[in-house]
Amino acid sequence: MGDESVKVIYIDQNTDLSACKLEPCVMALGFFDGVHVGHRKIIETAKRLAKKKQLTLAVMTFFPHPSQVIPASKKVSSYLSPLSVKQEIFAELGVEKLYIVKFDENFSKLSHREFVDRFLISLCCRHVVAGFDFTYGYKGEGTMEQLEQDGKGIFEVTTVPEVKYKSKKISSSMIRQLLLSGMVHDVPYYLGDYYSVLCMIVDLEEEDKKMTFRARLEYDYMIPKIGKYIVRIEIDGNYYRGVCYISDKTLQTNMLDGMVIGLSKINAQQSMKLAFVRRLSDEEASANSKKFKSVI
Repeated sequence: MGDESVKVIYIDQNTDLSACKLEPCVMALGFFDGVHVGHRKIIETAKRLAKKKQLTLAVMTFFPHPSQVIPASKKVSSYLSPLSVKQEIFAELGVEKLYIVKFDENFSKLSHREFVDRFLISLCCRHVVAGFDFTYGYKGEGTMEQLEQDGKGIFEVTTVPEVKYKSKKISSSMIRQLLLSGMVHDVPYYLGDYYSVLCMIVDLEEEDKKMTFRARLEYDYMIPKIGKYIVRIEIDGNYYRGVCYISDKTLQTNMLDGMVIGLSKINAQQSMKLAFVRRLSDEEASANSKKFKSVI
């Protein structure tokens, strides 16, 4: 679990910032869906600067995803890391303050200078850190080069360069593509760990020394490609192997079906973390095949 001292502050254009306890800070900026390897480099850079300058380490993220508001954007309606999960990861990374900015139509129309004045200078930023491709303000007219000018010398700017794996840029979009193609085994190279979801067990049945389950996803997660997956299941801090089935029904109901191996007792209404390790081939996925039995 993360450090309970992280302070979460929800803000929008109407927030009275004078009511917030503001401290000079180093601010990491981004949407940070998944908090992948590239995102972590941004936060680690900000953390190092905050320690050196003896300033508060802050992160600013946005909700909902800008594509939900900006016309003609490719919509992102499900997340690699829902807001509360992202919040916990930030805490684990040592973030002291988390600003969650409401991304609505009015916010999207702010000029780049208005964004900086209202959301960075007013929040006592002394150093801002973001990725090389971060943009801000109306139509993304603000760039990392522009940010230094808009800051008027009040804060310094550090641009974190592109992070790659096998010559491919590490990005949330790349991770989504891997999930949609069923290539979950490649996700850890980009995300830093297996892609995982939190869910609540709603139904159980014991069958041939294996426990089958139905579980409800706790958030609007991105769902991998339809198929059968080897999964790592965490319940009460203990880890188990399992199999999870993704079907059309999963996409419609946000319910997962599967089995957990090596666990003799489990309770309904218990939460678990399910990490996708590998998608089974069609031959392996056949329930009656020797390959399926050898896999599980």
